[in-house]
Amino acid sequence: MKDIDIAKRFTVLFSNRTVRQVLFMTVLAAVWESVAMTGYVPPLLFPRFSHVIQTLIKETLTGEVLGRTWFSLNLVATGLGLATISAVLATAFAMCSPLASECIETLMSILHPLPGIAILPIVILWLGTGTGAISAVIWFAAVWPLVANLHTGLRSVPITQIEAGRNLGLRGIRLVRTVLIPGAFPHILSGLRVAWARAWQALVASEMVFGACGGDGGLGWFIYKRRFFMEVPGVFAGMIVIVLIGLIVERIGFAQIEIRTVRRWGMTLE
Repeated sequence: MKDIDIAKRFTVLFSNRTVRQVLFMTVLAAVWESVAMTGYVPPLLFPRFSHVIQTLIKETLTGEVLGRTWFSLNLVATGLGLATISAVLATAFAMCSPLASECIETLMSILHPLPGIAILPIVILWLGTGTGAISAVIWFAAVWPLVANLHTGLRSVPITQIEAGRNLGLRGIRLVRTVLIPGAFPHILSGLRVAWARAWQALVASEMVFGACGGDGGLGWFIYKRRFFMEVPGVFAGMIVIVLIGLIVERIGFAQIEIRTVRRWGMTLE
């Protein structure tokens, strides 16, 4: 009987997605540590996972990692905020005129495939090195998936829903807020997810490749300096922080928003 209870507890425990992910990452860490302990790969190139964690704890206690993380998150928030405002304005303009819609679709087809990091040399020439250049690259990387998903989402709202809203007396902003935005929200949320990922990648890549923030920066700059001085455990520690922030934003941010909106509304599969 006790064995059955234990089996049920394990079944309930492993039915939780977060538990499964933590277990998977624990196994990866154990494999990493085991491979590094064999000495097959030089420690300078592939340090032990325990040494990386020790470095991460040390840099966190000194405030280095926390300061760099705060710097990066502020830059990403600024770039994403500007990209969101730009996307809303561009989409509103496109919805008002077929000609404007065609122009924006043409711009998206030209610029959307272009990586944000590709424009950094030009941005540095225009704005110099510093947070302005990084924010511009983040804006460029994030704005196009936002425009594409917002534009597609609004155009995909069934005309019957729009007409039903009009029959109930909804007009203008009330129609947009009550009918169009909820109907397009799965696309909007998808666009925000892609925009966040591209903005985060653009930030880290800009600082790592060019050191574009000059004498100061965020996590990308942290990795850039550790790589320059061949402090490989510090490089891996910075990468772990970047991955952890991505997981936190996805699990605590976007996943919870999805549960409380589109899943509750029955607009997606569980």
